Amino acid sequence: MHSFRTAKEFENGVIDMNKKEKNILKAFAMVSQISITILVPICLSGWIGWWLNGQFHTQIWFVVMIILGIGAAFRNVYYLTKSFYSEDMKKEHERLRYIEELKRQGQEKARRNSGEDVSGDDRD
Repeated sequence: MHSFRTAKEFENGVIDMNKKEKNILKAFAMVSQISITILVPICLSGWIGWWLNGQFHTQIWFVVMIILGIGAAFRNVYYLTKSFYSEDMKKEHERLRYIEELKRQGQEKARRNSGEDVSGDDRD
């Protein structure tokens, strides 16, 4: 576990973490959330299916409920990961737009320079 470096950090409960440590904690939180998001709907729907089988003296409800639970679990994982990485995706799109802007500016500058070279050749 991480130890406190100074008494002030201990009092405030604040630990300065570097980027690598933050990424590790973020990944651990994501794995934990995904695990819970998968297990809860499947187990809950399985239990409900088992209970329904006992109530109606059938064998189909367990299978139906497990299939619904699996569908719900993967739907939840999709929305969880989508929201979890939306901020990262936004930053990535901003970087890509910036790079495209730099490319466009470089192309315009190259065109202007080549236009000046051509006009300079006409004067000679």
